[in-house]
Amino acid sequence: MGQDEPVLGPLIGSTGHAGLRLQTQNLRVLCDPWVSPGGAYLGAWFPFPDNSHLRAVPGLWDAEWVAVSSAHLDHMDLAFLSALSDGVRVVIPEYPSSAFRDRLCAAGVKEIVEVAAWERLPLNDRGDWLTAIPEQSPADHRAAFLIVAEGVSVLHCNDAQLSLSQTRRAMVEVGGPLDLIALDASEPRFRAVKRLVRSVKPRLVMPYAGPAGFLDPTLAQHNQHICEPGELPAETLRMFPGDSVRIAPTTHDVIRDPHWKGFAYSKHLDAYASSRAQEIAEVWAAHPDPGAGSGLAERFKEHFVRLGRLSPYFLERITMKVRFDVSGADGGVWDVDLGTPHSQQVPQYTFGVEARWLEAVLSGEIRWEDLFLSRRLLIEHAPDADGTYLFGLLKHADAEALRAIEDYDKRDPNATVTLSSGERAFEVTRYCPHSGEDLAEGAVIDEAPEGLVLRCLAHNFDFSLTTGLCLNARCEPISVAAPA
Repeated sequence: MGQDEPVLGPLIGSTGHAGLRLQTQNLRVLCDPWVSPGGAYLGAWFPFPDNSHLRAVPGLWDAEWVAVSSAHLDHMDLAFLSALSDGVRVVIPEYPSSAFRDRLCAAGVKEIVEVAAWERLPLNDRGDWLTAIPEQSPADHRAAFLIVAEGVSVLHCNDAQLSLSQTRRAMVEVGGPLDLIALDASEPRFRAVKRLVRSVKPRLVMPYAGPAGFLDPTLAQHNQHICEPGELPAETLRMFPGDSVRIAPTTHDVIRDPHWKGFAYSKHLDAYASSRAQEIAEVWAAHPDPGAGSGLAERFKEHFVRLGRLSPYFLERITMKVRFDVSGADGGVWDVDLGTPHSQQVPQYTFGVEARWLEAVLSGEIRWEDLFLSRRLLIEHAPDADGTYLFGLLKHADAEALRAIEDYDKRDPNATVTLSSGERAFEVTRYCPHSGEDLAEGAVIDEAPEGLVLRCLAHNFDFSLTTGLCLNARCEPISVAAPA
């Protein structure tokens, strides 16, 4: 592109970790900003690379909308969100429970807008909009945001793992290929991300330069996954905090932050850790070891009594002894029997944790999921132990969220759903007979020479809405009825 050919269109900038900023002449949106001092998860996680130089950039953090994808503390920066100016609206996905919204309200966040899956939220009077795309399973409350501004589409996945059908439906929603997909392409997810990008062929892909850095010396062994993101099968934009790209319908222009001149992953971590040593020390100072006689054991017991009342369904599937080896002046070795009473003597799971961090959970400062993510506890288990429901109970600790998982587990394979095309409605099999895709979300109705067809977006199987037969592959038919 020549110097005399300016790119006109939205400016999308990286604010570090999984954070984005989208700006046009008529719109400013922040997505998952994480910039406050002190890191997250009890000072365990810090944005990598360091984004602290952006804190002082004039106007960078001004926005009419702030979209926050989840209650994970590397996305939900409560210190930042609670200090927003009046009139700034915080958009969150609608999850099965109110826990996310409640946590924001408790922190003093004022204007909160919940968006249901695929519901279009107008961002201004010029046709720009946003929607949320939660992961299909309610086991994890994570969601992507799809934003369309000045005709340019941005799928901000943060750490949500969308299915192929969900990503294809996003393309249907915007009427063509996605202009930009931004997503976590760190080493543990790289292969799956590469397959997704190859299948949906976006114009541009922005891999987040994560995962987070563990700067506390006691956790430094967890930094082995920090590396430069690999090349993806689309034009790949490696964006550091402060870098941005302006996207027009057919062109784009990358603007680099000079702060990163000469940057090398291999040399960044030690200096970064040293620069945050005081912040980490303050986290430790804010969480002293509870003294002997603090009542930690009694509060621990009461906590698990409350957890045990949340979901009989989960308790039936846990049925194990769990041991907590709590170090500190008021610690001890405490066993919890979860589920049906049994004679099992050997704990299936053992959690080793300092009393100071357990206190943060019992006081409500953080959740069990936050403690797990912090890596400030050790987990051991028997070889054949299945912790799926144990971790689900601890992670959510919310009756509504647990009930949603139970309902998901108990899905009726013969269930139906009503889908519409114009003024016509069809009651069809809810789950695709090929792969079980939920057609309530992962399907579209389209015109074909054979008439109207239902297309399952997971594998692009077409089913006739006249006969139910699969038209382009070998597959069992779906049931079809046209409600009166």
